[in-house]
Formats: sequence, C-alpha cells, structure tokens
Amino acid sequence: MTTPSLPQKLHAVRIDKVIAGGQGLARTEAGQVILSGFVLPGETVLLRELSRKAGYIEAELAELLESSPERVAPHCPQYGQCGGCDFQHGRYAEQLRLKRAIVAEAMQRAHVPLPAAEVAEVLPSPQCWGYRHRLRLKINPAGRLGFFKKKSNEFIAVNSCPAAADEINAAVAELTDLGCLCGLTEEAELHCSPLDRHITLVLPFKEKQQFSEAAIQVAASCAVIAQIGCVSKNGFQLLYARSGVAQALTQRISISGHDCVLSWSGGCFSQVNPGQNEQLVRLVLEIAGTLRGKKVLDLYCGMGNFSVPLALAGCEVVGVEGSPESVRWARHNAKLSGIKADFLAADVHASLRQMIAQRQRADLILLDPPRAGIGKTAALLPELGAEKIICISCDPVTLARDLAFLCGKNLRLTQLIPLDMFPQTSHIETVAVLERS
Repeated sequence: MTTPSLPQKLHAVRIDKVIAGGQGLARTEAGQVILSGFVLPGETVLLRELSRKAGYIEAELAELLESSPERVAPHCPQYGQCGGCDFQHGRYAEQLRLKRAIVAEAMQRAHVPLPAAEVAEVLPSPQCWGYRHRLRLKINPAGRLGFFKKKSNEFIAVNSCPAAADEINAAVAELTDLGCLCGLTEEAELHCSPLDRHITLVLPFKEKQQFSEAAIQVAASCAVIAQIGCVSKNGFQLLYARSGVAQALTQRISISGHDCVLSWSGGCFSQVNPGQNEQLVRLVLEIAGTLRGKKVLDLYCGMGNFSVPLALAGCEVVGVEGSPESVRWARHNAKLSGIKADFLAADVHASLRQMIAQRQRADLILLDPPRAGIGKTAALLPELGAEKIICISCDPVTLARDLAFLCGKNLRLTQLIPLDMFPQTSHIETVAVLERS
C-alpha cells in the first residue's frame, strides 16, 4: 500500500525583485526567502512550495493574484515548458530594466564599487526574435528534436523556436519530419551562417563513437542542411558537404566605413546573436579609443572576433586562446584582413604567468572568458601595466567576482555597460571597463 503524498504548501506573497538566474524573490509571512520563476516585481502571486534549501524555499507559480502592468502574453506556445526562455512574460523594456538591476545587484553583493555614472542603460538587441544563429537541441529515441525542461531531463519536443533564425527552424521541421537523426545521436547543434544563411549540422563526437557513411547520408537527406560535421578534441571534422566543398560560417562587420569579414567552423565559439555581436565589437572599439601604435592583449580571443577589428584600427595584437581550432581560424581571418597579429593556442592562465615572468607589457587588455570567468588569475592582470582593461562577461555574478580581484589594485571601474545578447531570457552580456587610477 502506498502512502498518499501530502499537498504542497501554498504561499501568497508579493514579489520584491528578480535576481540573477531570472527568479523572483519574495518573503513568506514567516520572513523566509522564497524564489520562483515567471514572475515580475510588484506582482502578488500564489506560490507552490517545491523544496526547502539552505536559506530559501524553492517554489513555482501556482496563481497570479495581481499582475504587473509590464506583464505580456508569451509569444511561444511552449513557454514555461521548454527550458530556454524565462523572460517572455515581461515587456521588452521591462526585460532590459530587470537586467540592468541584476547587474547592479551582483556588483553590490560582491562589494565592487560602481562607477560614478552607475550601471549604463542596457544596449537593446537589434532583434528580439529570430536572433539565434546557433541552437543546441536534444533528440529523443523517436527522432524528435527539442529541449529539456528547466532543471530536468524531461524531453519537450519543439517544431520551431521563435528565438531562432528562420533557416534553423526550417531545418528543425524537416529533420523532425524525416526522423533521420533517430538513433544517430542524442544531441545536435544547428548553426546558421550570418552572412550567407547556410545551415551546418554539428554532431557531438564521443569516444569510440563512429558515424557511418550510411547514417550520414540519411541525415544529409534533409534538403536545408548544407553540411554536416562533428566536433571532437581534434576540432571540427567535415562529414558531408552538399556542394562537395566545406563552407565556413561567416559574418560581415562594418567598422568605420569598411567591412571586416570573420570566418569560423562549427567547432569554434561564436556569439548566438550576430546583430548584437556587431554592436558589441563597435562598442569595444569605441571604449578602446585611439589604438594606433598600441599593444593589445586579447585573452580568450576565439576566432578573432575582437582581435581582427582591433588590429584593423592600427594596434599590435596578441591573442591567446585555448582552442587550437579557433586559433587556426583567427590566423585565417587576420591573413584575410591583411593585418598582422600573433595568436597563441595556449592556456590563458599559464600564458599570463609566463608573460609576467618575462616582464611583458600591454597598453590595453581585453578578455572575454567563458561563463566561469577568469577567477583568481584576474589579480595578475594589473602586473602587465595596462592603462585600460575591458572585461566582457555573460554572467554578472562571475564578472563581479573577477572585478573584486581587480578593483583597488591601482584600477578603478569607470564603465559598466550591459548588452542584451539573449532577448527573452535572463542571460546578460556585460562590458566592464577598468582604468588605471
């Protein structure tokens, strides 16, 4: 005989604010912190208690008692089920306001002194929908494509994603109809080239796994797929190209009256939002100021997203990146642009220590680390003598931690500029500028 489960406790609360990660924070009648997604500041809601953690209660929205004037109907029919977007229920202007507040709070919690101008207004994305040019999907045993539900391994099938480019959605629909990925892989990525819009299907490569020619030909039956490749520790390997020749993913960035074309493979990191990436590159160049004759160190340089435009502005660039595949494309992009730049395929932390031991110097340091940030190694950056350090981060919490290592070491935070790289989600890209005191 099974014991019936007890009804989950309900809490009627008013949402105080939205914190990093997109959850609304409120307090119960007993004064306990309670967190829930899909709510907005000022709303009165009924929350269903899910679990008790150290210091807070995890909950979900059971009923909206009094809604915010900033609340809107979600655009996507699967919103709240799919684990992707978590801000669709707010007007776009409200999404930007929330993101600015999240950045400010992350700095305050880490005791990072805000610049005199406070946190800048968030730079909006040129597109609020259809902006994603890279989409990672799960594949169920029946060959359906979709996502996992948030904080779960529960599969949610999708026919299209309104945040993704039209070409990616066409590929999702056809791959699902054909069922051609059934049994081939449990996960795949679709990349849409920003410049020519062709689609690359990228398959993860696990040790001892082989993709047979017959299986690849089945996947290649999807008419909207231009090429198929896999990613391993050795980089990107082309498995099939409809034209018979590998095609690079490319983006054209217009800078100061001339175009800069960047190319990369499916094995490289690239920003999912190319329109906002172009604005980010221009912002970095504007912050950098006069560059002619200066020495710039670009850490986590990837395929040269910033290095090449910076070098075109007249400076001497050294880029450091842990991915050999990305460095190969950085060198290709530099050669194509007719500029000279040195790129090292090396661990950033080890390279920094070596540069300091060799007493090397830089006028400007730019770093765009992964979500985990640079960590305690950030404390080494001032030893390179740069007058300005530009930090780019997709996580305000790890950015705040890194800035705490830097502020006070003859450096002061002068600008903090959030950018909306990921509309309809709580994710935030932020540019932090430090200058020598």
